[in-house]
Amino acid sequence: MFQDAFRFIWYDKAKMFGILFGIILSVFLIGQQVGICFSLLDGLISLARYNAQYIWVVSDKTQQVGELPLIDMRIGRELVSIPGVRRVNPMVVTGGSAKFMDGTKAALTLIGTQAPTFAGGPWNLVKGNPFKLLQEGAVTIDELDAATLNNSRLGDRFELNGQRVVVVGQTRGARGLGVAYGFTTIERARRLGNVSPNQASAFLVEWHSDVPARQVVDAINAEIPGIRAWEGQAFVDKTLQYVATTSGIVASFGLLVVFAVITGFAIVGLTMFSAVNDRLRDYGTVKAIGGSNGVIRRLILMQATIFAVVGFLIAYLLLYLFVQATRDNLNIQLTPTLTASLVGVTFFISIISSLFAMRKITRLEPVQIFRI
Repeated sequence: MFQDAFRFIWYDKAKMFGILFGIILSVFLIGQQVGICFSLLDGLISLARYNAQYIWVVSDKTQQVGELPLIDMRIGRELVSIPGVRRVNPMVVTGGSAKFMDGTKAALTLIGTQAPTFAGGPWNLVKGNPFKLLQEGAVTIDELDAATLNNSRLGDRFELNGQRVVVVGQTRGARGLGVAYGFTTIERARRLGNVSPNQASAFLVEWHSDVPARQVVDAINAEIPGIRAWEGQAFVDKTLQYVATTSGIVASFGLLVVFAVITGFAIVGLTMFSAVNDRLRDYGTVKAIGGSNGVIRRLILMQATIFAVVGFLIAYLLLYLFVQATRDNLNIQLTPTLTASLVGVTFFISIISSLFAMRKITRLEPVQIFRI
């Protein structure tokens, strides 16, 4: 069956390439758009996602991790008294303007965390270690933001909000959406961002392992007014839900994916129907010599399967090359889930498209072969 199907495919090379082009174009565009969408969303939630192991205590006005109004440090002392709480780690998130020796400027979001735990970051540290942040003026920057930050490297100095700082570490992928993240101590972040020592952006709470996190969260929300406690993953989900419903990112990319699927159906379906129609006499001959509709269906489905496998492999290779070419700007991950979804979409487009051609052949009566 495979050899017969391959002969039918190879007979008309123009239509073969047309069908493959439709599958490759559709699958590549779907993978590309979904990957970019996930990459952008990951940037928006990265601060919450990489700190999902903590209970987040934030202002009750907070809707997502990118909006962290300052709250009173006295809340931290109240949190310590909540049953089940083991440690409370304050964090400060503030904006900054970096100015370099050549006069160029860049925006930098500065995240201040407290030694020795450095809860909140830096994460994905590839050069240096967190304790170097204890040096005077020390900050970390991200490797992927090097071009934005004047190609700064370890040991380089620049001004941040008018004060001198030095790069003592580099992260890789610790960044927001269009925002460069820098990490330092909480005291230095307050000084550089002009934040009062009596305020923090959030508290990252550690709890005793024998106490359920949900119980601690409920106790905090019941005892302390003006704030909201979230389990780490719940805060990630809340941020993702808020961003997805208010930013338009998901809707925009979702529409592009729908168009890619429609394009695949249009190209593959019409071309496959045309290829079958051109070889109607051959299919009719198979029926005339005793071939059943089941044989015809299996023959066409085998062709669709061959197209799906070859088309997916080529599209996935192109997608992999795209990911490698953009890895310094977009953190696109070809996860097993995304890969499996692309396989499913490929076979869905190919198999469903083959039904149009299959419908015409199965209606053909053997005697009609002599009238074609």
